[in-house]
Amino acid sequence: MKKKYKLLTVLKKIKKNSLFNSLGTLHNEKNKLENVNSELQKLRDKSSFKEGSVISSSQLKSNCYFRADINEKIEISRNRKLHIEKEISGYVGQISKVNKQQEIIQKKIHEDFIIGQNEKDLKEHQNFKVKSVL
Repeated sequence: MKKKYKLLTVLKKIKKNSLFNSLGTLHNEKNKLENVNSELQKLRDKSSFKEGSVISSSQLKSNCYFRADINEKIEISRNRKLHIEKEISGYVGQISKVNKQQEIIQKKIHEDFIIGQNEKDLKEHQNFKVKSVL
């Protein structure tokens, strides 16, 4: 029985470590997306024309397409960031479940230890009575 609980403890530790690694990866990706989003917004802001400047229609058209493309990429990065945040919250939930499972396993190990100690004490007490009777 003890080996079973020890094995479960090891498996839960492995699962928890892998969840933490995945969570770290997701945080890194989220930070990268935030940086990309801010850079794209800076690029979009720099691409605007100054007031009163004379531009040709082809420049205006190409700038319009460029800004539309940048806006689309900004929206994609925002959506990806929201998706990653949902994944992060899911991993945090899984980690809390694993923690609860580890607590239950530790309680079972402790209960089994106490039961084993009580049985050992009873055996010693019974052996003592038998020896005293003889």
